[in-house]
Amino acid sequence: MDATLDALYNIILRGLPTFFLVLLLHFFLKSTFFLPMEKLLKERYDATVGARKKAAEAVARAEQKAAEYEAAITKARTEIYKLNEERRKVVAEELTASLAVERVAAETRLAEAKADIVAQVAAARQGLLSETEAIAATITTSILGRTA
Repeated sequence: MDATLDALYNIILRGLPTFFLVLLLHFFLKSTFFLPMEKLLKERYDATVGARKKAAEAVARAEQKAAEYEAAITKARTEIYKLNEERRKVVAEELTASLAVERVAAETRLAEAKADIVAQVAAARQGLLSETEAIAATITTSILGRTA
């Protein structure tokens, strides 16, 4: 057993420099390569995540502004439609008033024309009656004058 322990002692004694060398290499690589690499990757990740967050915020702001513009456009359209409707009502009222005035004027002209036609008919009848009497007298005279 002493020989086994002695052999084990020699193996451990010869392996200690390699162990310390590997341990030293581990800390050297960790401090000169892995920690800066890890720091760089973390910075890249943070920059990427930051850029994504900024992009998401920009998209959110753009969507908000688009919604505001859409609301403003809708409001403006509503106002335009309202103004157009008010103007249409005013024009319709003016047209109705104008038509009423024209209708009254046309009825007045029609009544005057009817009265004029009635007067002309009465004058024509009177003229025909007087002409009828004159023709009748002429005919009577001409018939009586021939027979006599």
